[in-house]
Amino acid sequence: MLSEAKHLGERKLMAVEISDWRPVSDWIALIKEANSAFDNRLDQIYGDNEDLKREAAQMCLRSLEEFTDRYGADRSVIIVRSAGRVNLLGTHIDHRGGSVNPVCVKQMWLVVEPRDDDRVLAKNVESNRFPDEQFRISACLPAGEKIRDWDTWCHNEFEKRKHETSVTWSNYIRAAVLYFQHLNTKGDGTFARTIKGMNMMVYGNVPIAAGLGSSSALVMVAAEAVIRINAIQIEPADLVEHAGFAEWYVGTRGGCSDHAAIIFGKPGTILHIKAFPLMVEDAALPAGYSFVLANSGIEAKKQAGARDVFNSRVAAYIFGLMMLRKNFPEYAGKLERLRDVNPERLGVDESQIYRMVKSLPASVSRADILEFLPEREQKIRRVFRSHDEPEQGYHIRQICLYGIAECIRAEMVPQCLRTGDMKTFGELMSISHDGDRVTKVVDGKRIPTDNSYPDARIDALISDLKSADPRRVSQARLWRQNGGYNVSLPEIDMLVDIALMTPGVLGAGLVGAGMGGSIVAVVEDKHARQLIENMAEQYYRPRNLQVEAEIITPVGGLCTMDV
Repeated sequence: MLSEAKHLGERKLMAVEISDWRPVSDWIALIKEANSAFDNRLDQIYGDNEDLKREAAQMCLRSLEEFTDRYGADRSVIIVRSAGRVNLLGTHIDHRGGSVNPVCVKQMWLVVEPRDDDRVLAKNVESNRFPDEQFRISACLPAGEKIRDWDTWCHNEFEKRKHETSVTWSNYIRAAVLYFQHLNTKGDGTFARTIKGMNMMVYGNVPIAAGLGSSSALVMVAAEAVIRINAIQIEPADLVEHAGFAEWYVGTRGGCSDHAAIIFGKPGTILHIKAFPLMVEDAALPAGYSFVLANSGIEAKKQAGARDVFNSRVAAYIFGLMMLRKNFPEYAGKLERLRDVNPERLGVDESQIYRMVKSLPASVSRADILEFLPEREQKIRRVFRSHDEPEQGYHIRQICLYGIAECIRAEMVPQCLRTGDMKTFGELMSISHDGDRVTKVVDGKRIPTDNSYPDARIDALISDLKSADPRRVSQARLWRQNGGYNVSLPEIDMLVDIALMTPGVLGAGLVGAGMGGSIVAVVEDKHARQLIENMAEQYYRPRNLQVEAEIITPVGGLCTMDV
């Protein structure tokens, strides 16, 4: 059953001063001790899953041993743990005010001690993949002045390094550390509080660039360390917002839902997270069903051309809402965010929402946008900075329809879980993915999809809603419209199609921002292993790829191991 509690106040760990420093040797002994306080803490994070608890203990132990080898013995440290996330529904809408429905998965560990200076040493157990890096906090921020606009400063900093061959892993640590120092900087540029440097050892199993929020997991583990080491008082809801802003440092303009999921994650739980204001509910997956996660093996990069794609989609949302306010001034006062383009919010029927969508251009250039919205030129040019102009223009109509419908779909999830209606839950996932599709199978061949919504298609939907045919009315409902966000890949579409052709699978869709990464499917328990085998036979083995499909178990989120 869906929990009635809005548990924003349940997470108190961030607002206390450090009391959990222990020598590394004591931590190691505690982990090796049977039925210890450390074991009890793992119970709170992983529930009764003994395999996950055993894996967690081994990863934490390895982190401590590597810390000793590379920083020295007899150091007093704290241990922070973060997690990845799988968003089941509510894709690409958190930054438009839409809700999300994630679970926490996997783990990321940080062993950390404070330094007497402001130097941060970032080391990773997997040093062959993540070389040692370091930076001085004060040297990374403007000298003698406060950053007046974090967004502009992050953009300028990214421009300086955007031609690097890769985004170094420490940039996600820098994002959290520099943002908290920014928050603690006075108007004259002096530090109200000097954030301490740290010696850090990181180790995680959240796959990189797989759509599971590995970057946000790293931002959050670093943020928790800063908060604990510097005894910063902060409420969970505020941390969600600050963490989202902090991650802008790496160059993307996403929302805060990944950070909220990581902060509020609970074992065996699906979260339902609303924004503006932040509200968190939770529910258990009805008995008899599982989630299967499959990594395509194609990294979902957040740089170069991929970043342009992601940011251009967000821009289309922004421009579309500007246009709707101008086209329908009678609703402008209620259209604060894209989620507000909703029949209930505006007091209209779904046909009127379709008329509003129809008023949006199918595709426009930057020049077209500036011509139509001259009064918003400054804001528009600010948005332009985040990406290059799309070659085929901004597909505003289909992208906004995706977002409008996805906001409605995401709000339907709690009712599905409350009533055990997993058939509808699965249908919602599949429709959401259809809006991301770039290919489909017709007569045995994979061909490009067409997710455009010309006038005639929208007129047909309005006509269906007005008909007396229950089937036509049902198919024309807003939540059943996939729109066209189009950030999948043929390989991702293929994995989804393999899932949907497997008996017992109710729905499937991509995970994360797209352009690679993973998919998730909801499946009846008795068919979960067959689904994994079908993916192995039809996707992984023909490509000589390691099988990366598994049944996932929701786990707890961000915490300090206060034992």
